[in-house]
Amino acid sequence: MGTEKNQANAAPIPAPPVTPAVPIPAPPVTPAVPGPPAPAGAGVAFTPVSAQGKKRMKLIGILVGVLVVLVIAGVVAIKVANSSRTPEAEVRKYLDLLAAGKASAATAMVDPGVNNDQRTFLTDDAMASATSLLVIEEVAADKNEDAETRQVSATLQVNGERFTHAFTVTKEKPTMGVLNNWTVKGSLAAPVSVDASGYTQFTVGGVSADAPRKLVSGKPATYLFYPGVYTFTPVAPSEYVDVNPKTVAVLDGVHGGTTSYADDADVSLIATYSDELKEAALESAKEFLNSCASIPGNQNSDCPFALQSDAVTAISVKTMPTSLEPLEIDPGVFQGPVTFAVTYSDKYYMPGTRDVDAKVVVNVQFSNDGLLKLTSDGKPDFFVGASL
Repeated sequence: MGTEKNQANAAPIPAPPVTPAVPIPAPPVTPAVPGPPAPAGAGVAFTPVSAQGKKRMKLIGILVGVLVVLVIAGVVAIKVANSSRTPEAEVRKYLDLLAAGKASAATAMVDPGVNNDQRTFLTDDAMASATSLLVIEEVAADKNEDAETRQVSATLQVNGERFTHAFTVTKEKPTMGVLNNWTVKGSLAAPVSVDASGYTQFTVGGVSADAPRKLVSGKPATYLFYPGVYTFTPVAPSEYVDVNPKTVAVLDGVHGGTTSYADDADVSLIATYSDELKEAALESAKEFLNSCASIPGNQNSDCPFALQSDAVTAISVKTMPTSLEPLEIDPGVFQGPVTFAVTYSDKYYMPGTRDVDAKVVVNVQFSNDGLLKLTSDGKPDFFVGASL
């Protein structure tokens, strides 16, 4: 067939020449360390963790967990701590000390800013004597929460009297960089001025202090007191002087103070005198009147003029006063009636005996500082006179 003829006449196609391959030397082979035979059909092999490794990993996990817990607890603790370290909390802490009568701790917390001689009554003993102390109603800060200086207003009362006080509170350097610190400015200690007449000292709660007379010193003594109701008790210099206490309420100033004369003192302590002084005045009057009823004692210029005549031949005290009463306007002056029986010659007057009524006056003597003067034997010093 035609096909077979074509196949017989086809020439073969020669193959391309082959370049002989140059052999590449192989790198040196390190002999392998034989390992344990792998089981038939196994995949990739893992080395098991030892018991010591497992223990170490468990310990690390526990430590990480504890650290996380501590960090969270620390953050919470700081927030809780700072929630009680606010301007309001600091002011309330100060007020709580005063409400509890802890004067020394309150002074240590907020400096009153005066000399020590004015702090005599900023003591626990003085506050313990108060019949009423501070009552806290409300404490509120301003809204400037990011400010370094805050204003805190406190509504308070003492003995039912309400008052308010504004505190300035300043932010200080935080403790360990995280705990807030605030300092309260503006002590609640209030100045109380004291003037005394007839006394030189007074006490409050067993604490004593000087009370110079304003007329002598030029100004009353001033001391600081924390809010409360206090009793000022003068110290009697002798048995002849009564003790007249005064009670005042100290708030942000003095409320309920009483004065007996016009001055600017918050507390005026004015002495009155005991029955012993009245009796001493009567004895002094009797001694004087008996002297006037004698000759030549009647020539004393302080005796009644009708007794001083040289025509008097005899005198006696017909009616001696049995008591003397102090003048209402001046408790240091005592007076009472006396009647003399006087006999005259005919030298100047009609001769005979007649009654001479007079008034004896006994003046208590005082020193410049208002104290009752005493004689060397401890008795009151009097000036005695009589007039018709």
